[in-house]
Amino acid sequence: MRYLFILFTLLFLSIYSGKAQNTNGNKAAKFISLMVDSNYKEALDLTSADFKAKVNPATLSKIWKGINQQFGAFEQVEPLDSITNNNNSLILQATFKDYIVPLTFHFNTSGDISAFLMQQQPKIRANTNRSPANFPEEALKIKVNGGIISGTLMTPKNPQAGTPVALIIAGSGPTDRNGNNLYGVKANSYLLLAEALADNGIASFRYDKRLIGESVNFQTSQNNLVFNDFVDDAVILGTFLKNQKKFQKLFIIGHSEGSNIGIIASEQLNPDAVVSLCGPGENLATVLENQLLTQPSLVKEATSIINLLKQGKMTNNVPAELNSLFAPAIQPFLISSFKINPEEEITKLKIPILIVGGTTDLQVPTSHAEKLKAANPKATLLLIKNMNHTLKTAPANKEANLKTYSNPNLPLNSDLVIGLVNFLR
Repeated sequence: MRYLFILFTLLFLSIYSGKAQNTNGNKAAKFISLMVDSNYKEALDLTSADFKAKVNPATLSKIWKGINQQFGAFEQVEPLDSITNNNNSLILQATFKDYIVPLTFHFNTSGDISAFLMQQQPKIRANTNRSPANFPEEALKIKVNGGIISGTLMTPKNPQAGTPVALIIAGSGPTDRNGNNLYGVKANSYLLLAEALADNGIASFRYDKRLIGESVNFQTSQNNLVFNDFVDDAVILGTFLKNQKKFQKLFIIGHSEGSNIGIIASEQLNPDAVVSLCGPGENLATVLENQLLTQPSLVKEATSIINLLKQGKMTNNVPAELNSLFAPAIQPFLISSFKINPEEEITKLKIPILIVGGTTDLQVPTSHAEKLKAANPKATLLLIKNMNHTLKTAPANKEANLKTYSNPNLPLNSDLVIGLVNFLR
């Protein structure tokens, strides 16, 4: 599975370009230097016995090549500003062509490298933080429970009195404020959405969810993350926007999993309207069960795990091929997410609702949008022909469809922009 492979390759990154601070730093630098020179056997001589038992030279070779394909060519590495450096660990920041990746090296009592992993989400280096169309943007940092959320406020070029503002909520996984992530998605969907809104007189605030992108300074770790953390953040951010006198109306726009977050947050925020973009119409457990039907060899074990999680029980008995879906570290989040039923939540809203689905969405079929509409008949349903999950025009063919995920230059589907703006006006 691609997701599992990527998580594994994240364990082996970086070069320590500065002067080594201690023995551990020297060993880490030498290890990576040997990998760069393709001396994988010599590199393994610097690792612990447990490490060598799991990884061989051929594996290191494959991983290092995969890393440079995934993150771009290596450039440099340096300590983080908030470096944690003790006898057992060392944090470094590796810079590749397309990403900046914070890494933690672990050492055993003998000073051998026992593991190294990514502590924070990689940051995309592509120049996507500023609007290509030169709409005014302001970087904001807003305090929420346990940390700071970083985001971007975009406004029209000639804002009028009482300009409305939209809170754009990203989808699942490490998707950043622009709609991109380290798994190959570089579509700039949310940046383009913000520009489309600004071009039609609507300001927007898009943000990195907690533990994603620049919103990484939190007291809680991924192991303690639950679904309501994201809802609470959205409520605080929406309240902040509502309290800005320059904005007259607040709209909530949630994409994919962000649709669930937006719908539930709207129960507290009572915005002027809420928009579900390619949002699920079923409980996450049901979605996973249906997706796994296409992989018969995994269904039995996966169903057993899902049933335990539905009961609020965690398990460490997760097969390697299912670890990307059910790793113990993310099970608290899954347990909390399995309690969310979008069809029930959307019935609680008494405000204008726009439900959008794309006919070529490979991840969330239009049947989900139809289920949300059936649950709240007063909502407006917009099914857009040939729109996929990145909100771009795309064919049904899977290979051609997925190519749009890595193309930031493709515009948003025009029917989406027209339908969205007409609804919000």
